[in-house]
Amino acid sequence: MATRAQADKARAAHAETLARKGAHAVGVEDGKSFGKRGFVVVAYVEPEKKVNLPATVKSDADEIEVPLVVERAEMFKAE
Repeated sequence: MATRAQADKARAAHAETLARKGAHAVGVEDGKSFGKRGFVVVAYVEPEKKVNLPATVKSDADEIEVPLVVERAEMFKAE
């Protein structure tokens, strides 16, 4: 179970890699919404995009494995 700080560290450490693999946004959310305990890293990808993302990412400082949740969503477009 990851704390908010641990999930933030994991997001910061892996955001660029997740973006290269197809995520258009990466955030940290309470895991309850996803059936997880603690906090999770959420990678947002286009609905039809095929991606191969890991099930967890590690925070550098603690080496805690933080669950990675993939959410399908259109990329935000400014009007």
